[in-house]
Amino acid sequence: MVKIHKQPKTYPVLQQAFAQYGGCIDGPWLKGATILNQPSDLYVAGTDGNGIVVSRTDGQYSTKELSLYLGMAFNLPLATFAKRAADPHANDNRPAPIDLWERVSRPPLPAHLLPDVIAEFAEIQADLMGADPAGLAMAALATCAAAIPDSIEIRPKEHDPSWLESARLWVALVGLPSTMKSPTIAAATRPLKGLDALMYRDFAEAKTKYDDLSKDEKKNVSAPRHTRLRLEDTTIEAAQEVLKDSPDGVLMIQDELSGWFGSMEKYSGGGRGSAKDRAFWLQSFNGGPYTVNRVGRGASMIENLSVSLIGGIQPEPIRAIAQDMHDDGLLQRLFPIILRPGRLGKDVEMPDVTGAYHALVERLTRLRRPTLGGMLEVPIRFSSAAQVIWQQVTARNYELASGWESVNVKLAAHCGKFNGMFARLCLIWHCIESKSGRPSSIINEDVAIRVRDFLYEFLYPHAIAFYSDVIGLSGQQDALLATAGHILSKGLHGLTLREFKRGDSVMRALDPEKAEAVMRQLDAYGWVTPVMSIRKDSREWSVDTRIFEIYAERAEAEKERRESIRDIIRDAVKVA
Repeated sequence: MVKIHKQPKTYPVLQQAFAQYGGCIDGPWLKGATILNQPSDLYVAGTDGNGIVVSRTDGQYSTKELSLYLGMAFNLPLATFAKRAADPHANDNRPAPIDLWERVSRPPLPAHLLPDVIAEFAEIQADLMGADPAGLAMAALATCAAAIPDSIEIRPKEHDPSWLESARLWVALVGLPSTMKSPTIAAATRPLKGLDALMYRDFAEAKTKYDDLSKDEKKNVSAPRHTRLRLEDTTIEAAQEVLKDSPDGVLMIQDELSGWFGSMEKYSGGGRGSAKDRAFWLQSFNGGPYTVNRVGRGASMIENLSVSLIGGIQPEPIRAIAQDMHDDGLLQRLFPIILRPGRLGKDVEMPDVTGAYHALVERLTRLRRPTLGGMLEVPIRFSSAAQVIWQQVTARNYELASGWESVNVKLAAHCGKFNGMFARLCLIWHCIESKSGRPSSIINEDVAIRVRDFLYEFLYPHAIAFYSDVIGLSGQQDALLATAGHILSKGLHGLTLREFKRGDSVMRALDPEKAEAVMRQLDAYGWVTPVMSIRKDSREWSVDTRIFEIYAERAEAEKERRESIRDIIRDAVKVA
């Protein structure tokens, strides 16, 4: 059977341009043409292939001016082409294809949205230390969350009394060693550690007195409870012992979260023990009673398994952990904060913000539940105006989670937890700004607005940066970038799954199912559109040709990179 080779597609208008201006034809591209004495690159545009757009030039005329000149020189439809030359995307209301290589911006700390004590502590202490105030603020909020007793709860929904949230946060500070993660965590958690040390001394004294009692005396006296406020590097068994006497919750401090994640996979062999460990920590984020069953020691009850978390981790370890770990939502419970590099700290006189912050943490540990009419203790509720903000937030959170689901499941799952996170943050803001030993039972509109803005203007962009730049925008980030680079370097206007066999090693390694998943992601990012076909065994996509202009420099760089790799391979083969 004779194999028929498919002839490459030709474009008459491109041949005409080549004959007049020289250069080199490469698919729908003409590279290195000289137009009006300017070196230029151009490509075929339009669904009929009868348009030309200059993507790069060097000289006194702009790309738009040269595009218009070519349209007139080749007698292309002037009215249409004039629009295209002035704006190649005229009458195109589609969003521009997303830049898959662009690093997402991490916004600085919006201090004006924070409670004053936290904002002042974060900004002034950051100046002294040379640290990122965003890290200090989030570490301080996690510390305050742990200080607020779990008995103080918020009821987010107006008509659902069963859903209650306590002030409980998990925060991960992500950055290289130069971002000062450990000093930041130490500065923010210092007041809670001091209170925990005092509580231990009180317990030790009470324990000594209890141990000195006779057996008969002990029958009439309860043994002292060792209530704690913090946990550090610990096993599940040790954490259970601490938490059974700490119903108001604790703060777990992890200088390196990689050890915490790793203990769940390695310490327990990644099997049933690992699953139990993960279940324990997942429950600690939600709070509530937890039963401990031990062989030979019977069962015991933790009244309220509640843990807030602050920890640091470097980008490479968390990337590896995210790729290997089970998608049970453990990672998505963390608020990731991408830290900026540290800078030279100051040694000058500053306002004493640490004193006010330490006093705040101590005051929060003594808070009691609000009362209604001075008698009945009640959960905290939103005011009528704040309830409207809550409803707007839940609607937007649904849109975010749904929108990301086809693109990045991990980020979608994180956004899916924003409802509970918003409620918890409102509770924390409210308690920090309360003036009495019992906070008001109503959260006002101002708090809800500031927390809403903090969530979407600060926390959400950091989450996008984390799940795109650090973890990878796609679950198959390497394959996604390889395919996008292949489309750009080859100037493809359309492709089928067969094209994956013509790509690099990353593309060729994909089976049809994974290749199709990559194309669905490119569709979600606006790079391609599925082409309807009556054949179910053949999938085809058309390429949004705007990418060749928007990412012209990337296309050239990608082509040069691939040619360089081929040269290296050729040289290696010659040597061998």
